[in-house]
Amino acid sequence: MGAGQVAGLIAKPALTGTMRARQTKSRRNHVTKKQWIAYVAVAALTTLLTNRLNELIERRLGED
Repeated sequence: MGAGQVAGLIAKPALTGTMRARQTKSRRNHVTKKQWIAYVAVAALTTLLTNRLNELIERRLGED
């Protein structure tokens, strides 16, 4: 895994989680540190699973 891929796995979920926390805060709901961490963790997991699924699909379709 290259440096760009590692950065993508960290930067994109952190941005996505932060934006989700800001949306929650803009609705006048308090966002705790635990909630922000959970938003980032869910975004990271989703990104990782999406990347794995894309790799699997490419391998399956590439074998034809």
